[in-house]
Amino acid sequence: MEFPFDVDALFPERITVLDQHLRPPARRPGTTTPARVDLQQQIMTILDELGKASAKAQRLPAPITSASRMQSNRHVVYILKDTSARPAGKGAILGFLKVGYKKLFVLDDREAHNEVEPLCILDFYIHESVQRHGHGRELFQHMLQKERVEPHQLAIDRPSPKLLKFLNKHYNLETTVPQVNNFVIFEGFFAHQHRPPTPSLRASRHSRAAEVDPTPAAPARKLPPKRAEGDIKPYSSSDREFLKVAVEPPWPLNRAPRRATPPAHPPPRSSSLGNSPDRGPLRPFVPEQELLRSLRLCPPHPAARLLLASDPGSSPAQRRRTSSLPRSDESRY
Repeated sequence: MEFPFDVDALFPERITVLDQHLRPPARRPGTTTPARVDLQQQIMTILDELGKASAKAQRLPAPITSASRMQSNRHVVYILKDTSARPAGKGAILGFLKVGYKKLFVLDDREAHNEVEPLCILDFYIHESVQRHGHGRELFQHMLQKERVEPHQLAIDRPSPKLLKFLNKHYNLETTVPQVNNFVIFEGFFAHQHRPPTPSLRASRHSRAAEVDPTPAAPARKLPPKRAEGDIKPYSSSDREFLKVAVEPPWPLNRAPRRATPPAHPPPRSSSLGNSPDRGPLRPFVPEQELLRSLRLCPPHPAARLLLASDPGSSPAQRRRTSSLPRSDESRY
């Protein structure tokens, strides 16, 4: 691929490496140095034309290599120059190879996801007029030596059938590991990574360690048998003593009426009042209705009758209730 400017003066070496800064390489001593802006513009023109030619050869809808893409990503491009004599004397470009490190999630042969950051082949193109002349292998081998990687450690982004045949022919990369993305990796990609041992290997290792170690294992501790669950009860199985003792009301509510004949089984006396000779036998509880009835039958005090008679605000019903009391009760006081 030829250009209207001097490619030999722009790229002094056969293979030139460019990064995202697109800086022109050092020039040979004794050669004229054009303006730096012009050199960078020439490099950008070469990258744009190479990207278009690569996209056309791979039948891509748009170029994946351009000067603007190189400046926005940390990729590296290897450019191969033709050093043979040309009639125009300006040189030509044979092809290029773009690589870069990317974080990927790839599947291994066990279908487990792995987060890796390998060196990826992003674009590879050799001009159609010089293909099958060893230029592609020369450029690829130079990249491997410069990046210090092995062919099976690479990840290829959407490789074309020609690139797959190229890798199989020169590097014996044939068996691929299926992926869910557009990247292709080959068998041996995970060979340099550490993998946990399989369960069978782990079990055999533990068995060998047990044979070597003479220390006896600690005896197993026996746990007591679990008690069968029974029905849930509101109280414990043993009766509560305080539930059997009746609560005794205070005196004089605990005084029972005198009986003609003593009961066959007299109720128990209180521990604090049981020895009093003036108080009669105790009973456990006096109902409320009986208490109210005894209070109604109790005659009022004479002073209370005078207060009720002298109170002008008292109702007639209260006076009638007071005057209706029997006279025989009043004669007692």
